[in-house]
Amino acid sequence: MSPYISKSVIESAVGLVLVRVGDVSNAMTVSCFSEVAHHPTALWVSIAQNTHTHSLLEQTSEFSLIVLNQTQREIAITCGTVSGKVRDKCADLDVYLNQSGFLFLRGALASTGCRVRQRLEVGDHTLFVGDIIETELESRKSHLRQLLLSDLGD
Repeated sequence: MSPYISKSVIESAVGLVLVRVGDVSNAMTVSCFSEVAHHPTALWVSIAQNTHTHSLLEQTSEFSLIVLNQTQREIAITCGTVSGKVRDKCADLDVYLNQSGFLFLRGALASTGCRVRQRLEVGDHTLFVGDIIETELESRKSHLRQLLLSDLGD
């Protein structure tokens, strides 16, 4: 299990960051993200600088934040334990390009397309602050709650 999952000290929701550069895409499990503001709509996500996702984000100004639901535990574990340098994780996911070109995940509680506004280095991580450009909510999944870090334990 990734130390980012097993050694977390704060309970939080679990999601995915999806990044696409040309024909290369990647999905990475994240638990450090939040909305920055409602007006203008923006959010932040923390990405370790030694990851494949970070190297892709250095090449593009767009990413998607996917909020997983409680039935998507295996997606979170797989995308949080296998490197995108080794395996195309998006190939195993039910992802699609929306009309604006953002990668979204079918069945997630929310898929949000963002354009990077600011990058802030914090130790060995970078906080990517993104303007929310587009969001799709899965209203049929409204009876489900967000996947939490505690759901990923043994």
